[in-house]
Amino acid sequence: MLSKTIKSVLVSIIILFLLTPSGSAPGKANQTSTVKITIDAGHGGHDPGSIVSGITEKSINLQIALKIKELGEKHPGLDFAFTRTTDSYIPLLDRLEYAERHGSAGYLSVQANSFWDPDVDGVETILDRTRAQGGASWDMANLIQESIVSSTGARDRGLRYQRLYTRHTNIPSAVLEVGFLTSPSERRRLTSLNYQESVARGIIQGLLIFFS
Repeated sequence: MLSKTIKSVLVSIIILFLLTPSGSAPGKANQTSTVKITIDAGHGGHDPGSIVSGITEKSINLQIALKIKELGEKHPGLDFAFTRTTDSYIPLLDRLEYAERHGSAGYLSVQANSFWDPDVDGVETILDRTRAQGGASWDMANLIQESIVSSTGARDRGLRYQRLYTRHTNIPSAVLEVGFLTSPSERRRLTSLNYQESVARGIIQGLLIFFS
C-alpha cells in the first residue's frame, strides 16, 4: 500500500501532466467515448443547508456546480448533467433517479461543511457505508479528494464513511464536502469565485484521472 503522502505526490504529478498551458485539464487524447457524470448541488430551495454569517450552503454548492458546468464544456470526454442549476429543491431520491435516467457513470454531490469549532477546516469526501474500500466509488472519491486538495491547497481531511442516501443507487457516488462555512478563513475562500473555480477544477481533474 502506498502512503498517503506518496499518493498525493503521484496525483499532483499526474495533474501536472494533464494540465495545458491555459490551466485546464484535458481528457485523454485517445478517449473515444463520452463519460456521463451527474453533479448534484446539495440542498436548494426551501432547504438552505447551513447558514453562517448570512452565507447559505445551498448558494455555495450551486456556484461550484455552475463552475463545473462552465469548465466542463472544455472537456468533451466528460458529459455533465446537473440535478439543479437554479435555487430549487429536489427530493434526494429524485436526484439519484435523474442520474440513473441519464445513464451516469458517476454521481457527485457538492456540499459545504459546518462544525461547532471554527478552527476546523479542510476538504473531506464521504462515502456510504455500503461502498467497499478499493471499489469504484472509493477509487473515484479518493482521486477527487486528492485533486481538490492539490488544486486548492486546502487541508486534506481524507475519506470517511457514513449512512447516505446514495445507498439507493449502484452508480459510483460520493459526497464532496468542499470546506467549512463555520471556519472564517475557509468561508471567505468558499465565497471567492477564484476559489470556487479551483474546487471545480479539482473535481474535473479527479474525474479525468479516474475515467482515463
